[in-house]
Amino acid sequence: MLAPAGFPPGRVASQRYETVTTSTDARQHPQHPPHHQERGPQEAFLGGTTSTTATATATPAQRPWMNPPPAAEPPQAAQTRPAPRYYVPSVLLPAEAAKAPGAHKIFILGDDERSRFIAHALSGVYDSVERLGWRATVSPRYRNLERLRPSNHRGPPKVGPLAVTPRVLARDDDTHIDQLIVTGHGYEATAAMKSVKHRITEDTTVCLMNDGLGVLEDVRSRVFNGTHDAGPTFLLGHMSHKLAFNRAYDSVRELRHGVTRLTMDTAHVRDQDRAESRLNFVRNMQQVQDLKPSLTPYDQWLRFKLPSVIFDSVVEPVCVLLEMPYQGLLQNPAAQRMLHRLLDEIVLVVDCLPEVEGSAVIRDYLRGNKIRRNMYDQILAKRSHPSALVRRIENGLPTDVDYLNGFFLRQGRLFGLDLPAHHLMTDLIKAKQSMAIERLNSYVPMEEISIPSAQHFRYRTSPPQK
Repeated sequence: MLAPAGFPPGRVASQRYETVTTSTDARQHPQHPPHHQERGPQEAFLGGTTSTTATATATPAQRPWMNPPPAAEPPQAAQTRPAPRYYVPSVLLPAEAAKAPGAHKIFILGDDERSRFIAHALSGVYDSVERLGWRATVSPRYRNLERLRPSNHRGPPKVGPLAVTPRVLARDDDTHIDQLIVTGHGYEATAAMKSVKHRITEDTTVCLMNDGLGVLEDVRSRVFNGTHDAGPTFLLGHMSHKLAFNRAYDSVRELRHGVTRLTMDTAHVRDQDRAESRLNFVRNMQQVQDLKPSLTPYDQWLRFKLPSVIFDSVVEPVCVLLEMPYQGLLQNPAAQRMLHRLLDEIVLVVDCLPEVEGSAVIRDYLRGNKIRRNMYDQILAKRSHPSALVRRIENGLPTDVDYLNGFFLRQGRLFGLDLPAHHLMTDLIKAKQSMAIERLNSYVPMEEISIPSAQHFRYRTSPPQK
């Protein structure tokens, strides 16, 4: 038989002979497990196996230059598919299980974008995660999470449901809170802690992740009467993630990845058990990959948080004073002189803080040009956006001025420092806020309704009779 064009004769005969003989042997002889035998050099080169049957003996020998067909590869194992991006675990335990003393549970107190993101991230570590709202009502919006997309991504965003839904805080609930995270603005921390004060004991670990500085001192003095022995154990936290609400997808949008830094209130550690409870809290937090948390000394934590505090204490008040966006500060020399004056006063106060005395991290940050460069980098990044503080004042909303400029004023008084620029900005912000509230209260509320056609003639105006 002639071989087809393009194929050597020996190859075609070999394939036909092997096929016929194999099908015949399958009907006459039972299948036996193959014996592992050593292969000769020629067989190893050709990829064949040694066989004692007549079929293998009758098969004509092949040569390397005959291009033998490659040996059939074993079927590849099924590839395991990656876990879904938005896995929603059962983080809400039954009421009986949640009240059990051994329940691995954490509470998130807040209603901002950070509380939603943190609760979703912790749902994979804790058996139960509850996000509480300390106000009378809880907003039903923003129940999805929009992940950060790669720069080359052109498709729709990755949106999935949040793993933890909010719940209104029950005033009559006296279940003990073992671990608590508080988020939101600085002025919200006191009211939030008062709502759960009856559920907090000395064994509770509280992590304050609010904006501004001096929130811990304010909570201790106004909620726990300034006592350190009767209150819970506190941690301070700050995260550099950039989050925002997205109305289009009813979601919390992750704009930039970040890290989380935690620090201990080392000045008020009373016993080893309470210090161990804080370490357990930190160990649990370190298992969350989305937060990327780490425990640092206080000076490194302050260095990590200072850039955001400086921006809110220096750039935002000047925008309120001059009523201009961020971009206008870059072309106004007088505005830049005001920025530098506020910044110099902050450097004086931070340099006198006893908590960071002798810290090389703080000294290098304050003495170098990095502090000014970071401030202008943030202005450039937000140059096309309106001022957040200006919007809050125009809407009559509370501000964190007491935990930004007010914090430096209180510390400056203790050290005998005169801070005229911060005095001016604090009074200016409070005056503008009161004026905005008076303006909003002076508006007459109007309501638009539809009138039945039968009564429409009563509300018609006719020209006056001459």
